[in-house]
This record gives sequence, structure tokens and C-alpha cells, in this order.
Amino acid sequence: MPKMQVKAQIMLPEGVNARDVDKKLWKATAAELREALPEVKAVPAYTSVIFNPRDGLIYLGLTDHDNELLWTYDPDTEQFRQRHFKQATEKYDVKIHRSFAFDADGTLYTATAALHNQPDYMKAPGGKVFRHDCEADRTERLAIPVPHEYIQTICLDSVRKVIYGQTYPTPYVFAYHLQSGQSELLGQATLPHRSGCDRHGNLWGTIGSYEHKLFRYNPDDGMVILDHPMPKFNGALLAMNIFYQAPDEETCYIGTDAGALLAFDTRAGSFRYLGKPMLDTRIEGLQVGKDGLLYGCGGYMETELFAYDRESERFYNFGPLYDPELDIRCVIPHDMTMDDDGVIYTGETDMPKRSTAALWVCRVEV
Repeated sequence: MPKMQVKAQIMLPEGVNARDVDKKLWKATAAELREALPEVKAVPAYTSVIFNPRDGLIYLGLTDHDNELLWTYDPDTEQFRQRHFKQATEKYDVKIHRSFAFDADGTLYTATAALHNQPDYMKAPGGKVFRHDCEADRTERLAIPVPHEYIQTICLDSVRKVIYGQTYPTPYVFAYHLQSGQSELLGQATLPHRSGCDRHGNLWGTIGSYEHKLFRYNPDDGMVILDHPMPKFNGALLAMNIFYQAPDEETCYIGTDAGALLAFDTRAGSFRYLGKPMLDTRIEGLQVGKDGLLYGCGGYMETELFAYDRESERFYNFGPLYDPELDIRCVIPHDMTMDDDGVIYTGETDMPKRSTAALWVCRVEV
């Protein structure tokens, strides 16, 4: 019987424990929370999370109109710490949205997204690519790949040293070449929540709002559009939500907006439907653990965590992302990572009735 212990970690000043506070506050409005605990930072969303094996910290990309977008969480002390990202930003850089990538040397690459309205389009300079030195705790702004557009997701070809990204509001695809410092506009494509590179450095995504045809890009072959689209689910074409390259096999995995999980053979360009592991929609995170299982999370309001055994082709559902002590449930898990001990961390976003997001810490047992 799969088991899971869930703990929602709230960003609080040192010495303040969420479990010592009236749990009604975690369901209060932002104004009510500020009145009761003025020292608490109400976090709108954790939109990117990634584990750094070099320092054991969880790096967090936030949505924050104060522009302090990069934080870390220490699993040992259960403390959050800001990484002084604001000094490298401007006012329109208000979130890091599914945009973390570690290079082999430990460098963290990230990019900024925005939330401003159309009248500010020409005023806003555009989303930026950043390099963060985790050891020195220093952030360097590298480029604005597409002027006035902001960056929703990036991935890294660590062999060719190319960062690929997709923008919003116009869904451009770009390449930023780290060695030359040059940006290249590749075209437009359907915007996923998390684009991805396979183990050979090919960028994969979909193109066509209604067709959802797959494309592959690398600098040698250029943009190659496959003839066949994403498969259908319940009579409608599936849309890619997350593309994930398993570290120990050629197969890539695609989580869809409908909540279906697909295996994708990049060489043959063929799909295999694996199942729908959750009651709700939107698979938002995928990662292979040291036990060989493929873990994932997703849902909207009815949020859950699951695992897929690639050998037996069996799913395990660990149940709701719910903290019984604080009596709150994760609304939308928005990215997922796993540390060396197999502990799963997922960020949260878009809480309609709660003032602050949580970092959800999950210990699972199959």
C-alpha cells in the first residue's frame, strides 16, 4: 500500500513555526494574514523548483512583484533564504516560470517571466536569461533573447551550450548560445508549461494550436516538424504540458494537460499511452527516483502525487497533496524536484482562497 507524509512549508521569519500559528490564518486573505502576522511574506506562487546536489538546497523560483524571485530552502533547517536576485532585474521581471536548468559545472541558468498588461508591452524590455553561481551566491544577467517578450520556460543543451526558451505573450521559440552570447529566433510554436531536450540535445515541442504536431530542433538539422500530431485522448488531441527525458533510457515522457502520461520514442517518433494516473488534469512534474520509479504530480484543486513502475507498467497513487496539521491542500503543483534522499518537493500556485503559497514536502513509501 503506497504511503505518503505531506508537510506544507510556509515562508516564515526565523523562529516562527507555521504549526504554532492559528491554522485559520493559512486560509485567510492576504490582508488578514498581514494584519495578524505583518512579518510574514505572502508568496503568490512557487513556479520553479530544483534540487542542487552540490549544496543540498532546493532552489525556488517565485512569483513576486518585489522582484526577489530566487530563494532557497534548506531541508535540514527548514529555513528559506533569499538569493538577492532583485539587483539583476527590472520591475517587469516578476516570476521565474518553469525556467531552471543546471549545467554540469553546477551553474544554474534561469529566466524571467512577466504579468503586465498589453499597454505596457513596448515599455517592458523583455524576459532575460541569467546565470547564477550558487557557490558565490551571485547572479549575472546574460541577455534579452526576444525584445518585449517574456520567457515561460527554458531547457539546456549542455553539450552544445545552448539554452532554448519559449516566450509569452507571443509563443516564440529562441536559442541563446552561451559561448557566443548570441540569440537566435527559431519561429513560433505551441506553448507548453515545460519544454525539454532529449539526451542528444534536441529540443522537442509542439506546433499548431489545433494540430499539436511535434517538432524537433537542433543547430545541425534545423526545425523538423513530424507529420503526425500528438495522440488523441477522449476524442481530443492531447496538448503537451511537460516533456521529460529519463536519465537512464532513451525514452522520454510527456505529461499532458488532460492528465495522461505518454512514453515517447524520440528516434521512431512514436507514442505509447501509459495511462491516466490521477483523477484530475494537468501533469505538472515528472522525475525518476533512485528506486527507478517515475514520480509525478498534478491536478487542479484535486491534486495528487503518483509513481509509475516502468518495468511492471504499474501505477501507484499516493493520494492527495494534503497537510492534515494545517488542514490545507495544494491547489496547483507547479513544478517538482527530488533530493538525494528521495524526498519530493513541489511548488504551488494560483490559490483562489488562500493568501500564501506553500512548498510541499512529500515523503513517500511504495
